[in-house]
Amino acid sequence: MKNKKITSLILCGVLMTLVCSFAWAKVDVYDSKKLKWTWTVNGDEDNGGSSTITMKEETIQKGVNGYSFSGAITNKYEYGFVNVKVTPDDATMDILKKCTGFSFKIMGDGDDYAVKITTSDVKDYAYYEYRFPTVKGQPITVVVPIEFLMQPSWGKSIGAKVNTELAQFIEFQTTRNGSPGTFAFKLWDLKLYTGGTPALSAAEKKANDNAVKAAADAEAKMAKPVGGSYTDIVWNVVDNFEYADGYMIYFGDPRVFNGNKISKGDVYTLKFTCTASRDMEAEMRIYLVDHTSAAQYHTELTPQVIVPGSKLKAGVPFSAEITLTANKNATSTKVEANLIGMETQGAGKKGSKGSGVQKAFTITFSEFVFAKK
Repeated sequence: MKNKKITSLILCGVLMTLVCSFAWAKVDVYDSKKLKWTWTVNGDEDNGGSSTITMKEETIQKGVNGYSFSGAITNKYEYGFVNVKVTPDDATMDILKKCTGFSFKIMGDGDDYAVKITTSDVKDYAYYEYRFPTVKGQPITVVVPIEFLMQPSWGKSIGAKVNTELAQFIEFQTTRNGSPGTFAFKLWDLKLYTGGTPALSAAEKKANDNAVKAAADAEAKMAKPVGGSYTDIVWNVVDNFEYADGYMIYFGDPRVFNGNKISKGDVYTLKFTCTASRDMEAEMRIYLVDHTSAAQYHTELTPQVIVPGSKLKAGVPFSAEITLTANKNATSTKVEANLIGMETQGAGKKGSKGSGVQKAFTITFSEFVFAKK
């Protein structure tokens, strides 16, 4: 299923304000006793990507079964992603088509995710969706009234509200837009609601509040060193001629900043040895960058460093060490707000996506040592 850069709805306030209590009509609730779903997963292989996801059914709580998901996002496909597809049987489909909302429980890794109802009237993959944060290592309840589902801005708008009569299935998707690295989450207790607007109960709200506090307390006790030494890093460098004269990558393995935030005045070093899959046309320019919507998707946090001698030849090892000094603050601790960026010039024409002469290439690192001074 295709995915594109998405201008996401900014989530204001904390997680527990996901839903206000404004249910005027009687709400009918349908749970696992009434609903039957088939759960399947896929990566971005149909887009030429290599992101992976595995699914395992397990007991989440006593007497409660659910599914755990884990894998890794890559940027072989520029906007790398994975999906969880939840398909209803005929009886459940009848309820889905008239539902006024749904809810589920999730224990995540602190990343944001999206949930969608796919419908047959959407032809460009811009399905109505709702983005939500997770709490690292803690279970929470997410309640989604149908009115919360919106089409992403990159797609063709077909109306203000999703037409559930044309529903096909419910889908969960990662939202990191190609930032490489691992992910893990669990899902269970998927419910449908009809007859009124669903809302978090007082008990669910309290449990969510406690989850946020527990995660914050655990995070505060953890030592979070920046960087390390890695031998499994590959950069898939893509054509950027739509926006600039060359190629680029946003590299965001969660291990590099480990939940830390880049701050003005920070000094980092990067020592590496690498080879390229083809001859490069120019030297590399490396910098740190914030790629979130809050940073207009590209705010450079350090000056670009031109790496002398880095006009790589195919298969020929090259080594260098650079220093990066932050002159801006990242907007958050999210992976996509704390990225390593690399650009290099190429033979192509700005404004004509895909017009590069030599096309995308990979840079494979046998040594990659990142540290904060």
